[in-house]
Amino acid sequence: MRERGFTIVELIVAMVIISVLLTLAMIQFNSYTRKSQIESQMRMIYADLAEVRVKSLFQKRPRAVIISGSQFSFYSSTVTSGIPPVARKTLSYGVRSNDEGQIDFDANGFLSNIDSGGRGICLTMGSNPATVDSLVLSTTRIHLGKWEMPEGGDDDCTSDNIKQQ
Repeated sequence: MRERGFTIVELIVAMVIISVLLTLAMIQFNSYTRKSQIESQMRMIYADLAEVRVKSLFQKRPRAVIISGSQFSFYSSTVTSGIPPVARKTLSYGVRSNDEGQIDFDANGFLSNIDSGGRGICLTMGSNPATVDSLVLSTTRIHLGKWEMPEGGDDDCTSDNIKQQ
């Protein structure tokens, strides 16, 4: 006499299917989480640079920012040697630039030590799932962008290699 219910084989098959689906979902979730963290960090750097620009403009004082590796430091003037930063942030993902050194904003809010081609700031990790992973700084603007390695293997973080958005 058969009672209503599931056999042990049916339960095991259902559990295997569920575990495979959960594994695939977890892999996708980790990718989305990493993408979100990278984009969040680059947008935070963008917002902080815009804030320093606005402060230098409205307070009529030059300011400096130094981004090196995984450290992001703010200074209340362009003199940075021997002076502690006003604020410092640690970045989860390291960044690099085509023009190492400090970023200076003059009293009018313009970037004063930027080449005519602009300055690129990119993540140190090459391939990543983020749609925004770099910045391009020019004298008057800051753009978010996606770093694209050209077909020659030139992995420089220059404004030419960043697709601005």
